[in-house]
Amino acid sequence: MRQVPDPSVVLRLSDVVKTYPGVVALKGVSFEVNAGEVHALVGENGAGKSTLMAVAAGSTLPDQGRVEIGGNPMTQPSPLAAQGLGLAVVYQHLSILEDLTVAENMVFAMPAARRPPMSAAGGWTSSHLAVVGAAIDPEARVNELSIADRQLLEIAKALALESKVLVLDEPTESLTPAESARLFEQIRTITQAGTAVVYISHRLPEVKRVADRLTVLRDGETRGTFSAADVSEAEILNLIIGRSVDQVFPEKRAMQAEVAPLFEVKKLSGHRFRDIDLAVTPGEIVGLAGIEGNGQRELMRALAGLAGSSGEVRLAGTRVSVSDPGAARAAGVVYLPGDRHAEGMLLSLGVRENVSLLSLPGLARFGFVQRLLERRTVGGEVERLSIRTPSLETPTSSLSGGNQQKVLFARSLLAEPTVLLADEPTRGVDAGARMELYQVLRRIADEGKAVVVLSSDSVELQGLCDRVLVFSRGQIVRSLEGDQITEENITGTAITSTSGGDEASAQREWSVRRLRRFVAGDYMPSVILAAIVLGLGIYTTASNGRFYSAYNFQSMLLLASALVFIAFGQLIVLMTGGIDLSVGPLAGLVVVVLSFFAGQGQSGGLLALGILCALGVALLVGLVNGLLIRGARLAPVLATLSTYIAIQGVSELLRPTPNGFFRTGVVNALKTNIGWVPVAFIASAVVGIGCEILLRRSRAGLELRAVGSDETRAHRLGARVTTTHIVAYALCSLFSAVGGLMLAAQVAVGDASLGTEYTLTSITAVVLGGASIFGGRGSFIGAFFGALLIQEIVTATTFLQIGIAWQYWLPGILILGGAGLYSRARGMKAVTLGAEAT
Repeated sequence: MRQVPDPSVVLRLSDVVKTYPGVVALKGVSFEVNAGEVHALVGENGAGKSTLMAVAAGSTLPDQGRVEIGGNPMTQPSPLAAQGLGLAVVYQHLSILEDLTVAENMVFAMPAARRPPMSAAGGWTSSHLAVVGAAIDPEARVNELSIADRQLLEIAKALALESKVLVLDEPTESLTPAESARLFEQIRTITQAGTAVVYISHRLPEVKRVADRLTVLRDGETRGTFSAADVSEAEILNLIIGRSVDQVFPEKRAMQAEVAPLFEVKKLSGHRFRDIDLAVTPGEIVGLAGIEGNGQRELMRALAGLAGSSGEVRLAGTRVSVSDPGAARAAGVVYLPGDRHAEGMLLSLGVRENVSLLSLPGLARFGFVQRLLERRTVGGEVERLSIRTPSLETPTSSLSGGNQQKVLFARSLLAEPTVLLADEPTRGVDAGARMELYQVLRRIADEGKAVVVLSSDSVELQGLCDRVLVFSRGQIVRSLEGDQITEENITGTAITSTSGGDEASAQREWSVRRLRRFVAGDYMPSVILAAIVLGLGIYTTASNGRFYSAYNFQSMLLLASALVFIAFGQLIVLMTGGIDLSVGPLAGLVVVVLSFFAGQGQSGGLLALGILCALGVALLVGLVNGLLIRGARLAPVLATLSTYIAIQGVSELLRPTPNGFFRTGVVNALKTNIGWVPVAFIASAVVGIGCEILLRRSRAGLELRAVGSDETRAHRLGARVTTTHIVAYALCSLFSAVGGLMLAAQVAVGDASLGTEYTLTSITAVVLGGASIFGGRGSFIGAFFGALLIQEIVTATTFLQIGIAWQYWLPGILILGGAGLYSRARGMKAVTLGAEAT
């Protein structure tokens, strides 16, 4: 008889097993969550919590086991299927897309039934952000946001889904106490409405505060489910790490007679901080506190040489330079990054390579690393810090968060710092590993070093630090010592010191932000290119009046239209993070194919058949490219280079010598003009505007940009990653075929040598237009002006009589200049608007 499911259980995982090479992550775990409850899932890093929830969310396939959401089995696991059944996840490693705006991230995460039109996305986004207390501009790109604002955005996305089950994986790691309290209020509200919450956290006071029940995982197995009210924090900790714990924080240093500072900062100023005086004595741990965005993180990065500053830095009384990271490390200042994935780890490399990274000069002889010495040295640190890894060669991406953090500590210790700058040293680390890392920090201090800790956790600062400096508006507003270091004093000072502000100054800052955002945005390259096109046209006309003639304009714009269409196709692929080297030969093959259908005496119907054949061949090429890349897992360069060679061979086979002249009527039809402007060029502009609107306003456009921004995160959010890539290559080939039609109007003969140069020029056009070669960013307007400029340069060099070599040199110079300008503009935006986000 079939067992009738309990209607109160909204999430059930039964006998889930998941193994990775050398690791059994889940050993037959069963887990149930009831409607309207907060069920905490606790355990050490690597215990299996995130893996279990990834199985529930459909983003990880179990080796065996069953998942039911809302009483319905998930028969074909995927993030889209889990979302459709009513499960939403706030991941520890956020699933927000850097290259999309805040509003686009919100809209993209929504299923069709809850998705607002893009025209209303701004207001809709603001209303959902207000629920979690976030005052974030919906038009801001994610890379402008602080870590805390990114976390709030992720939470707002999940709450907007109004799901049956909400999984929160370390949701308060980057939040202030006030923001955390606001989140807890929202949790109470949604659970009262019947939503179940799975709450994963290493902060046991939070678990006790918010949870109704809790389940403990250890080593991939369930160690029991308990009522949160019936177990103490000490008992939970004992269950998590498998042993009793006497104390969490190490003993602080005893009061000492006044000694000379080891590390001094005098009148240091930089972005968001000014006139900072700081002195740290040997053996002292100094904490930096304050509401995010008040200068403490920027000061830490400036001391590490990662941001510019002015002022004086002294080490043991000697002035040192921190002008760049290399200078800071040479002086003995070692930085432990706060975001281990973005700045700390080389995730594809092994433990050995990550740990030894800062110590390679001491492990090398005559420029070559001594492998045995390196392995012995790294192995010693791995053992000393109890880093759990199958081997020293295991990629760090496969380690748990706590073990990744220990790898960072091991690297810092091997660098033998005189001053250790630790930015959020225990973010995302379980209670057991935290205690171990606190011991490490205290041991470094006890060796006579200076330690500066930046943390958003006031409890951590209270328990660990000998002195705490509270920041507000870029300055130290209070120094806490001894018994003054309490959670209340740290939080209270930060909150009461950060308020108000000059409305006029705020308005000026907002205007500056908007200007910087435009300069660093996708449309600034188009403005620059349009100005260059106009300027070059005026200069060439002034030098040679024949440049400004109807015949020249018509020929130039018709050729430009061919490149525009091919560039549009290249842009679509580039937006996914790929590249298509076959576009040039494909455009030439289209001309060759048409030459068999457009000759003298052949009917219009035959021409139409030829066009259909050309488009069909292009579609086939695109599908082959997509399947080679996504199915056979070939690199885009290799796959499309193969089709490049194959297409060129087919063209040579069909037309060994130029032949198949087009009849005059066909050529004239393709060259139809309105005034001085070819209809083909007008069509390319219209198509570009239409594609740009679709790119910004449609689900397909968002999905294309999301996949190019980060396909792993996009997959979590329900994007059809493989389909998107294949469709992108198919569209690229179709656009290239249309470009071939434009090219046919100019050459009017089947020639196998045609088109090959369009591969490089199409890439040049989209890069000039501001597209990122890494995917996720670009615009059709930019590609249009990039193609127009290239064709104008080709034409202008003839009239200016400056040599054909300049047809290649000028685009190259523009690429180098443009790439540097765009990168600097986007980099400056990240620094000035959100340095804390890195």
